[in-house]
Amino acid sequence: MRRILLSIALSILCGTFAYADKVIESSARRQPSWLGGMQEGYFIASAQAGTLEEAQQKAITSVREQIIAAVATKVHSATSITLHEVTDNGSIKSHKEMNSILTVEAADIPYLANISPSHAEAYYWAKIRRKDKSTYYHYHVKYPLSNSKLRLLVDEYEKSQKAIRDTLQSFASVDFSAYDNLSDILQAYNRLRQFDETLNAEAYHNLCSAIRQSYDRMLTGNLHADVINSTREEAQARLMYGTKPLAHNLRPKVKSNCLTAIEVKAQEAADVITYDYQTGCYDEDQNWLDITYTVNGKKITTRCYIK
Repeated sequence: MRRILLSIALSILCGTFAYADKVIESSARRQPSWLGGMQEGYFIASAQAGTLEEAQQKAITSVREQIIAAVATKVHSATSITLHEVTDNGSIKSHKEMNSILTVEAADIPYLANISPSHAEAYYWAKIRRKDKSTYYHYHVKYPLSNSKLRLLVDEYEKSQKAIRDTLQSFASVDFSAYDNLSDILQAYNRLRQFDETLNAEAYHNLCSAIRQSYDRMLTGNLHADVINSTREEAQARLMYGTKPLAHNLRPKVKSNCLTAIEVKAQEAADVITYDYQTGCYDEDQNWLDITYTVNGKKITTRCYIK
C-alpha cells in the first residue's frame, strides 16, 4: 500500500510542476495542503483532460483503479477445479485439474459502483493555459476509505469468490451416470449456462467452457441408442446412457431403404416403430432401419437390419 501511495504522490507532484503553464481559473484561491501528499484512510488521485467533466471522471476512475489494486494486494486465494469424466460403465475415466487465475474484477466489488464525486471528501481543480494558448483542466480528488472498510471489501470479495469456486466445483463434479432422465442432464447444461452469464472474470468463463466441454465428452462417450428387438412388423428402441436406459421425451427420426408406412409411437419403456415390410423389402436384400435421437444438438443414431 505504501508503494502505491508513493507512486500516487509522485504523479501528483509531477502534475503540480505542470503548472509552469498559467493557471487562469481554479476551484479555490490556494491549492489544498493534501495535494502532493498522502494520508492514511484516503485515496488521492488526479487527472487532466480538455474539459472539467472529463478530468473529474478520469480522477474518479483512477480512484476505482487504486482501490482495485489495494484489494488485489491483500487477497490471498487460489483454486483448482477438478473435472471428473466417466466411461459408459460409470467408473472414473480421468481427473483433470484446472487452475483459475486470480484476478480482481471491478464488477465483483459492489462498493465500486457507488464511487462518485459526491462522495469525495475534498477536491480541487484548475484550468491551465499552455504557452500555445490552448487550455486543459487538472482535477484532484481526496476520497475517503478507511483501513477497516478496505479490509471489509477484501473479506467480502474473498467470500464471493469462494462461493463462485464452490459452485464451479459442484458443476465439475456432476456425473451423468447417476441420472435416470435426460431432462436432468439437459438441466445441468442450462444451469451451467445461466451461472456463466452471472460471472465477470474471464478465468471463470474459461472454467465454465471447460466444464461444458467435459459434459459434451460424457454425452458423446456414453450416450447411445439401443434396439431391443425387431421384427418384420415393428422395432423397439430406447436411449441409453452407458448400460442404463434413459427416460426422455424425444421423438426419434427414422428412415429406411425399403420399409414404408413408418410410424413412431413413444412409450415409457421404449419407442415403438411400426412399418410395412412386405411392400418394398426383399428377403435377399439388406433391409435396414436407421433410428436417430438428437440430444443437445448431437445426433445419436443406430441401425438395425430387418430380416
